[in-house]
Amino acid sequence: MGRGIMRDSVRFRILIATLIPVIFVFITLIPVSYYYLRAGFEREIEQRLLSVARLATKLPNLEYAIDLREGDEDSRPYEYLVAKLRSVKEAASLKSIFIFDRDKRMLVSSEGDRIGRSIIRLKIDSIEVEKVFKNIESSSVLFEGDDGFFYKNAYVPAIYDENGNVLAAIGVSASVTYFDTLHIIRKGLILTILFSLALVVFIIIVVSKGISRSIADLINQAKEIAKGNLENRLMTRSYGELAILIETFEEMRERILNRDKEMQMMLSGIAHEIRNPLGGIQIMIDLLTERLRGDEEALKLLSQMDNELKYLNNVVTSFLGYSRHISVNKQRVELEYIINDVLDLLSQEILKKNIELKKSIQKIDIETDPDLLKQILLNVVLNAIQAVDSNGIIEIEVAEEKSLVYIRIKDNGMGIKEEDMKNIFKPFFTTKEKGSGLGLALVKKYLNALNGDIQINSVYGEGCEVRISLTK
Repeated sequence: MGRGIMRDSVRFRILIATLIPVIFVFITLIPVSYYYLRAGFEREIEQRLLSVARLATKLPNLEYAIDLREGDEDSRPYEYLVAKLRSVKEAASLKSIFIFDRDKRMLVSSEGDRIGRSIIRLKIDSIEVEKVFKNIESSSVLFEGDDGFFYKNAYVPAIYDENGNVLAAIGVSASVTYFDTLHIIRKGLILTILFSLALVVFIIIVVSKGISRSIADLINQAKEIAKGNLENRLMTRSYGELAILIETFEEMRERILNRDKEMQMMLSGIAHEIRNPLGGIQIMIDLLTERLRGDEEALKLLSQMDNELKYLNNVVTSFLGYSRHISVNKQRVELEYIINDVLDLLSQEILKKNIELKKSIQKIDIETDPDLLKQILLNVVLNAIQAVDSNGIIEIEVAEEKSLVYIRIKDNGMGIKEEDMKNIFKPFFTTKEKGSGLGLALVKKYLNALNGDIQINSVYGEGCEVRISLTK
């Protein structure tokens, strides 16, 4: 359940919604950056090789190469060209530089290769070689040499006939040394991206924590208002739309609080106005009872008047209790003592119906307000007494589980109709012929003040079970 709450939390959603695209961007950035860096290095070395090849075409007496034949390796033109090409190779740090004809045969090279030797690499780079004899400069793709290093070739037209046709071309080959640099850059990119990702996650967590904290405050305040606690002011720690939401919520709380106070004053005023004449009527009933002693018919009427007056007084007392602000005075008490005290107060009603009490009460000390808890139990047990018929059964069980104490009160009365279950805690709702409808509303209000809870399960025709939970 905790994991489910975590998945549904605002902070988790903000983190996921922000982190997934950020991670995607960062993960994509590494190969894309590596690709463009490599492509840039390749273009740079290609241009360098083509520049060297172009410079080599300016060497003096280069046209001697086209007249060389197999066996001319000891001739002065051949040795001259080999020396010139070798000087270019050393100056440009090349692997080799060579001159070849249209048939892909070696004419002369910096390595002093045999004239007329077939060059295998040119067959592999046949497309690039065809281009160069069409007077188009070209370069090969990267390839791995026999020594395990990567190389790249560039080809440039060098010798032309009188009609401008290319007779021979210069090829240059150089090792590609930028891979080590690329690996260093890639490693740096990965470290930078990981650091940036950690920084982004940290910022998201901090920002989302601020948002979720404000929302959590708002949720807790809403729960307190739902319990009837309207005194705590909600302080905003946010900006923008969330701050406006909290301020609007605070205005709503103040309006509800003011309306609640006005309602409490009105109920209290009505109750007092009713109670004053009730006191006078009670005195007159007592006086008439004394004067009419012996007149059974009159005394019977006075007794009925007295019962109705007590009922009306109880209703007024309930009104006052519901309208009054609850003051909680917690202390350590023994739960069994409070339950027995409640049963003693209701003993006459229990005897009158010959109700069978079944008790299973553990000796548990609890920190609570004994007066409020007594009022709660009085209302619940009295409802059970009124619900059962003569010779009915009421079960009272007390148990503890971890930090909670449970009080279960079950009766075998008629129970509550399913359509009435949603209204049982509403003030002034009652199914009794005589009842204020404030009993369970008061129970709910008192339990909220004690940070407790109440659950009622009922099957109509089979009885009712009330389960009260309190913190120890």
